[in-house]
Amino acid sequence: MIDQKTLNMFDKLYNETYSNVLKYVICNCSNVEDVKDIVQNVYLELLKILKKDKLFNKGKNYIMGITKNKVNEYYRFNYKAKIVSLFSKKDDFILLDNISDNIDLEDEFIKKEDLKFILDFLKKKKVIIFKIFYLYYYTDMNIKDISLEFNISESNVKHYLYRTLNELKTIMRNGDGKNV
Repeated sequence: MIDQKTLNMFDKLYNETYSNVLKYVICNCSNVEDVKDIVQNVYLELLKILKKDKLFNKGKNYIMGITKNKVNEYYRFNYKAKIVSLFSKKDDFILLDNISDNIDLEDEFIKKEDLKFILDFLKKKKVIIFKIFYLYYYTDMNIKDISLEFNISESNVKHYLYRTLNELKTIMRNGDGKNV
């Protein structure tokens, strides 16, 4: 059981460090799809430490150290693990029965297909382009901060973003993609 003081300390540290942890993981992660798992592992480790050490007096640098270790650990141990379905075929039918009737499945399918197409398109680009898109659109990081993070000019960041967006628009208009 976790006491309230520990939860308060965790919330405080989480709020102070989340954006830095996320940026570090994105910039040092070889597969952007692993970002959420690694960030989650960082904060699970922090919570374990807070539960053991009630007088936690370490700061942001300590948490960034945890982050560096978790990135390395993730790729050392977890990345090569096979992905196994959590559900049996029988469970899939139960999940389908629980879907609400007011959801427009066709629209949801189109959105998912469009997003999948865009992600697949970005994965074929340079890794830096994928990371810039992720930071800009997912984390709402501004162009100046992205340029500082990757040590490239702001104009290069803009060039990557706008050129790739124009390529996507052209593909979509020509019918080579789905309905984006």
